Amino acid sequence: MPLSIRGLILACLSAASVWAQSPFQVHGYVQGRFTNQEGTPDRLEIRRARLIFSGEPVSDLSYTFQVDAAKTPYILDAALAWKPATDLKIAAGQFKIPFSTESLIADSLNIPIARSRAVNSLAPGRDTGVQGRDLGFQISGALHRAKEPLLEFAVGVFRGQPLIEAPTAHYPATVGRLMLHAIHGLTFGADGYGSFQAPAGKTKRRWDAEGGYDRGPLKLQAEEIWARDGTLERRGGYALGAWKFGKSWDVLARSDWLTTNTARANATSVIYIAGVNWYWRKYVKAGFDSGAQHDQGRSGMSSVVLAQVMLSF
Repeated sequence: MPLSIRGLILACLSAASVWAQSPFQVHGYVQGRFTNQEGTPDRLEIRRARLIFSGEPVSDLSYTFQVDAAKTPYILDAALAWKPATDLKIAAGQFKIPFSTESLIADSLNIPIARSRAVNSLAPGRDTGVQGRDLGFQISGALHRAKEPLLEFAVGVFRGQPLIEAPTAHYPATVGRLMLHAIHGLTFGADGYGSFQAPAGKTKRRWDAEGGYDRGPLKLQAEEIWARDGTLERRGGYALGAWKFGKSWDVLARSDWLTTNTARANATSVIYIAGVNWYWRKYVKAGFDSGAQHDQGRSGMSSVVLAQVMLSF
């Protein structure tokens, strides 16, 4: 083989080792939703219209940029991540706060149509309307047992102000998350969030205990969140069970509960739903959830109906 051709091949192989498998990817999804629930202003809406750019331009260095044309803040993710070791990642920019499994899961992958009220009302970044995001710095990683993770962790410091559409009250805070994989499919752990700077009398604290079992067609997940904002204390959680039938169907049942003030009586409400999802490859997901909300106050029982179609590319 001539030297020049051999050298060209070696140069190409060397470049391939520097460049990642895909320096640029783009995908996204659109969700259209119908909601029939007390207090819902828009019953028929384009819930999300996401466009996600990601890639690994050089080995061990990746980026994510995500925008939403339907909701604010419209810049969701804008982050760089570096992997100095196989099980260690350092990220900086705007991304999801490492708190609560249901808050962290992508909207396109969540089995119920909507997240539980406990997560939407109490999880950091969701309680302030910025879709669980914040601007900060995070170190995450895992310890492995054989080929499976034994322990996963994440610690971070966040500014309390996303890039745009920042809430009026800002909470610079530290966050920690620890998850233990006890046996194959079984996970449990805890999260903690605490502001180190806040408006007078509005110190913000969050704690989360959670566990799940995910193996084969069965998925079980439960969380309980405790929240303190100054002197106001709240709590809530959910329990979810789902079963998948082949590649095209799954069914689910969930109960979620929320106490808006632990010092007051009749401040707790519970929602029970059952639902079904149908999938066509990775491009279409259609879901229907129905149930009832029970309030301890005068409202009593009210119905809950959600239907959603998601188109992905």
